[in-house]
Amino acid sequence: MKDKDFFVVIPAYNEASRIDKVVRGVKKFTENIIVVDDGSSDKTSKVAKKSKVKVLRHRINLGKGAAMKTGVEAAFLLGAETVVLMDGDGQHDPKYIPQFLEKISEGYDIVFGSRNLSFGVPLVRFLGNKFGSVLISLLFGIYRSDLLCGFMAFTKKTYQKIKWDSSRYGVETEIVARTGKNKLKYTEIPIETIYIDKYKGVTILDAIGILFSIPRWLIS
Repeated sequence: MKDKDFFVVIPAYNEASRIDKVVRGVKKFTENIIVVDDGSSDKTSKVAKKSKVKVLRHRINLGKGAAMKTGVEAAFLLGAETVVLMDGDGQHDPKYIPQFLEKISEGYDIVFGSRNLSFGVPLVRFLGNKFGSVLISLLFGIYRSDLLCGFMAFTKKTYQKIKWDSSRYGVETEIVARTGKNKLKYTEIPIETIYIDKYKGVTILDAIGILFSIPRWLIS
């Protein structure tokens, strides 16, 4: 895959201390990088701009799903055929980017990263993740072993079928549900588990919100 054919989109919220390292890692593979600062109160945008990448900024915090959508749609407007999504906090190692792109080149519509959830993940999140994976499998006919991992890649054509409504942490689950519902060709690749902050990410309230969103995904 040619460098110009893909972009890496990085949603970020208050990641001024980490975003530079993430961007430098991604630059080993491409200069086509979009950082979406989702209304940070720190210097995330300023730090990212110093790294000489395209930075888009929400004036207020709209949520991870909204930031992902902003970045993905900008990438496609700039000519990308494939987008790789990864978090801005350092949990996703850029070294896996070529593996995602290789699978896309093999004909997969979407490629998901999958962490080893038995290593370093708090028990409550491990159990919640697995419960969600089984539930989504039963309802949508797709089993993703790591339902909440935001490291993924998909094509422009695929985006039109998985385009999500979730503005916050339900986004990964909705993408999986829409992948199953549209019977898209998908695969997973194992990625290293780098757990930065056990208090960050999906909360119990977020999980309840995701559960209440599932009926809408079934009919929309």
